[in-house]
Parts: sequence; structure tokens; C-alpha cells
Amino acid sequence: MGRQDDRSDRWLVIGAGPSGLSVTLAMERAGLPFDAVEAGDKVGGLWNMNNPGSAIYESAHFISSADRSGWADLPMPDHYPTYPRWWEIRDYIRAWAGHHQLSQHYEFDTTVASAEPVETEDGECWDVVLESGEVRRYRGVIACPGFQRVPNQPTYPGDFTGVQRHSQTYVRADEFEGKRVLIVGAGNSAVDIACDAAVVADRAVISTRRGHWFMPKLVGGVPFDCWAVNTASSQEQVGRFLMMHAGDPAVVGFGEPDHVAMAHHPILNDQVVHHLAHGDLVHRPEVQCLDGPFVHFVDGSSEEIDEIVWATGFQDKLAFVAEEHCRISPDDAVNDLFLWMFHRRHPHLAVLGPANLAAGGYWGLAAAADLIVGHLVDERDDPASWRRFRKVIEGPEPDLSGGYRYHQKEGHLSYVNAAALDEYSAQLAVDFGFEPLAMPADFQPPEVLDIDEWLAQPGPVSKPSDGSLATVRYEPAEMFDD
Repeated sequence: MGRQDDRSDRWLVIGAGPSGLSVTLAMERAGLPFDAVEAGDKVGGLWNMNNPGSAIYESAHFISSADRSGWADLPMPDHYPTYPRWWEIRDYIRAWAGHHQLSQHYEFDTTVASAEPVETEDGECWDVVLESGEVRRYRGVIACPGFQRVPNQPTYPGDFTGVQRHSQTYVRADEFEGKRVLIVGAGNSAVDIACDAAVVADRAVISTRRGHWFMPKLVGGVPFDCWAVNTASSQEQVGRFLMMHAGDPAVVGFGEPDHVAMAHHPILNDQVVHHLAHGDLVHRPEVQCLDGPFVHFVDGSSEEIDEIVWATGFQDKLAFVAEEHCRISPDDAVNDLFLWMFHRRHPHLAVLGPANLAAGGYWGLAAAADLIVGHLVDERDDPASWRRFRKVIEGPEPDLSGGYRYHQKEGHLSYVNAAALDEYSAQLAVDFGFEPLAMPADFQPPEVLDIDEWLAQPGPVSKPSDGSLATVRYEPAEMFDD
């Protein structure tokens, strides 16, 4: 380990994806000293396919609509499709960073190997070791590395003689040509990859542990995120709504779901139902065991397979922080992260990114960044308010279910109701007097269509107002600053 570089007068922001960029803008506007590092060669995070560990593949699209998913001070371009392609999201992120000239703050191609807390005469600091061997001491760390980094891969009895890999390594459909392919998993990436296999593979099979609800990308001609799925009177009502628009999942999908609608992360995909109905994709239940080239399933069926893609999600952890210093768990007695952002034991570690919710939108990350940075400003300018907020952080986690029942599982341990989180966070900002930094003060949220009202009186609908997120005219490439 090399000689330590003392930078304890400033913070370190890790990551140049949407979360890290939102924090960087808030830090800049708050006048807090900071450094920023990014493992890749440009901003973009997960959406920069060239970044180390990116899980993006060529057929990936955003699963929330362009009109409701951008930052409020520079929404997405008006020529984008309803559901942008991966490279359009990458370019949009670069454009927003360029709009605010954020790349200048970053050291690119710089990977954090480890970070750990240390007690000093001036309080808690964090020692950060880079992959280059350089050692730095910071006042604290705001970790925004993305949480699709550490693959979660299950094990089953037996040995498989074909190729096995995690979906993180998948890039394009032609990798499946001439093969019998098994996709294991039921998340949005799993069904995307299964649809690719359905088109080009000799045989395409998808295995899931349970049946799932499917959400159409367009309902009544408007994007799915125009419907108030987080504030319906009950999840059973959401289920009725989905049955009317997508069909009975026991018939058209992966079998009867063992949970109410919205209890798991939504699967927004229309193509998988198409491929299942046309026989291009075959569904099997959970894997039971592996036997040479054969995969046996719990219903007694078997498939001869050349390649297994484990699209089984990612671990909820910071790869560069030892678990003893940051435990992420659905058990409030164990979980270290209040609101999945503020560390209960280490006041100089904040995290942005692990919360899972049935909503998209980088504007939400900007609002979260303002909470984090507002709290850091209070430590400098109003210690009494900072201590009062620390008492909230160290207390019990608020109920962020919004009255819904969520199934917490590995890879989605931090599931919360988007509407409940927005309401609670907004009230915190008011209670503690946090100023808007990355988030415009005049933000107008998008309007949504009421599911209960529609079920009571079904009929044609019109797209509601997108508020401050409505797309605007510009070319992203003209705004790049990297």
C-alpha cells in the first residue's frame, strides 16, 4: 500500500451514472468540496456499454417512457421513441452531464478497490484504495456505483457439460445462433434475452420459479407509467386491470402467479407473450438438477441444452465496502441504510441507487441527491439540524409500502412504493429546510390516470400531462462535454 494522500477536507463521489451525476451537480451547487471517480472512460454508468461490468445488451430499451423519465431541467429529446433504446439513454445521460459540465469533475478509468471507515481526531473519515494502489483519505464517501455489478448466480445439484454464464456477459442475439438456449430468470433482462433467443436460437427455453404478472408497455394507447399503479385502492384492483389488458397470466404467461400484482418488480414486456403464444419460446418451471447436457425441471420435464444464461439478478452490495461496514437487508434490525441512502452507523457514508420501485425517472434521483447533500450541508452550516436528522436516520425505517405487499427477494431486497417514498422524502426536505439543488424548485410532477376510476367506468383515455418532464427539442450529441 502506497503513501496516503490526505484529502479529508472533501468528499468522494463514486460513479458517473445517473445517480452519481445527480449527486455531483448537487454537491457543486451546494459549494461542498469533492472529488469524483468513474471506472469507465465516460459518463453513463450502466448505459455505457463499454464500462467495466456493464450489463447492457444491444436489444435493451428503457422500461419507463421518455416523456416521464428524464431530469426535469433538461427532459429527454422530443424525437426519442416512447421507450428509448440503450444508446439513446446513454447519449441522453451524456447530454445532461454536458449541459451542466459535470465531466470536468471526474477522474475516468479510475476504479475503487476498497473503502473503509476510520476514526480520526476530526471524526469519521474514509480510507479509499484505488486499483492503481493509490490510497486516499476522504471526509466521506457517497457511493453511486450502480447495483447491477455483482452477479447473483444460483447453484443446482449435478454438473452441466455445456456453456454457463451470467446475463451480465450477454451482448447480442447472434451469440445464440445454432444453439439450444436456456434462460433462467424472470426479470426484465431475462425476458428481453429470452425474446432474442426466440428469434435466432435453434430452441429457446425460459425457466422461472413462479408465475408472474405482465405489464403491457402501452395500455389504452398510452405508456404504462401514465397509470397510477402505485396508488390504486388495492393490488387486487391492479390485478383486475392487468387481466383486462394483458390477459390471464396463467394462460398467456409463466403460469398462475403466487403473489398479487405489483408484489414483485414489474415485467414490462409484450414480446415474450407473443413468442410463447407462437411456440418460438418454451416455458419451464424451476430447475431441479443438471445432468451433462440435460437440464431437469421440477415438473419432471427435461431439455437438452447447449448454453445456460443465468439472468438471475445481482447482489445487493457495495463491491468495494466490506459487508461488516454496509449491510443491505430487508430486516430493519440488520439493514444499515435508512431510506436505502443514509448509513445508520457511519454518518460519512451515503449510498444512492439500491432502492427498487415501480417507477422510473432520473428526476427522482435528483430529488434523492438533494436530500443527501442537504444533510451534508447541515453538518457544515447547522450542526444542530444535522444531529436532529441523524436521530431520524438512526431510528426505525418508515413504512414505505403505501399499503402494498411486496415480496423482498435477493436482488430486489429494497422494494418500496414509489408514491410513498416521494411523499415521505418531500416532507423530510420541508421539515429540515433542504434547498433544491439538482432538482428545479418549480418542478411539476406528471399527472397519472386513476386505475380505480377506469375500472368503474372503462373507456378510451387520453395521455395525461407530463408536467416538467415533457420532451423538448435538441440533439444530445451537440451537448456532450467529454
